[in-house]
Amino acid sequence: MAARRAEDALWHATDAVLDRAGGIGPLPPPRHPARKAAAHRAGAEPLPVSAAVESAASAGNDLPAVPAPHKAVGLWAVDLARPAPHLTSAVGRALGSLPRGLRTTGTDGPGAVVRGWGPEEAAVLTEAVERLDQVWPAMLAELRESVSQIVLLDGRAISGFTDFTTHGAVFVNRARLSAGRDGLPGWIRLADALSHEGTHTRCNAAAFSTPFLVPATDPRHRVMTPLRPDPRPLTGLFQQMVVLVRQTLLHRLIHQRAPLSDSEREAVADRRTRLLQKAFDGVDTLGRHRAALTPAGEAVHAQAADLLAEEAGRSEARTAGLRGGRA
Repeated sequence: MAARRAEDALWHATDAVLDRAGGIGPLPPPRHPARKAAAHRAGAEPLPVSAAVESAASAGNDLPAVPAPHKAVGLWAVDLARPAPHLTSAVGRALGSLPRGLRTTGTDGPGAVVRGWGPEEAAVLTEAVERLDQVWPAMLAELRESVSQIVLLDGRAISGFTDFTTHGAVFVNRARLSAGRDGLPGWIRLADALSHEGTHTRCNAAAFSTPFLVPATDPRHRVMTPLRPDPRPLTGLFQQMVVLVRQTLLHRLIHQRAPLSDSEREAVADRRTRLLQKAFDGVDTLGRHRAALTPAGEAVHAQAADLLAEEAGRSEARTAGLRGGRA
């Protein structure tokens, strides 16, 4: 599986940095987000070995303790993360990347904070995983390969995110486990969040071995993207495009294969329509920056355009069928 090969390459490089640095104390478990954070602390891979060793020496030997894993039950024994230093640091970086006005919620407290899992949240995850296995088993298989921790957030500033420094952890706002104003039940909103953040994780691992943007691309260059109010680098646009295409597919599969009430089915269809438009916006915007894409990036862009054309055709066929039924 491509996801496994990408993960293998990334973690091999991570462990190589830690092995060469040496002397930094007991390490977190293999393929754990805290281990990835330790590698960054030891040398911000992929710096040369000499720089990694120097950084490790200056950082000291004490690594923060990692809580024992709290595994979910059922089809995916993922770690339901408890608050930990590597996760708190990631949230701080995520808040720092937001426009200043979105970082806190004023009298409502911090903009985002890591919280532990309760039985009710774990039950929603169990349902989301069971439904994913039913409607899109390939996505669940990929999540099993790429994601090792699911982190719950409280606060209004962040809906969800991933952080390459803590690769393998996906951060999801607790509110996304509850029914939304749009009529979507909690399990669908969580499945959507996991597919979204898991796809970012997949893209990060893939790009580690196969760059999608040419090396000369200016990382300071920013463009407007479908999912953020602030300009983002081209790599952010690229990942958003992939995420949106996959979200569109997910909602079509849920609409086709999941047991839904009539109102839920309508809400899923409406959500898919909005995602489809945003995905087209992402493909079109990236198409205007095609010179920045490597051949691998071009291939992904072309595949995204083809998939969206197919999805749009499905939407038109469905609309025509509904009109025929009303005639």
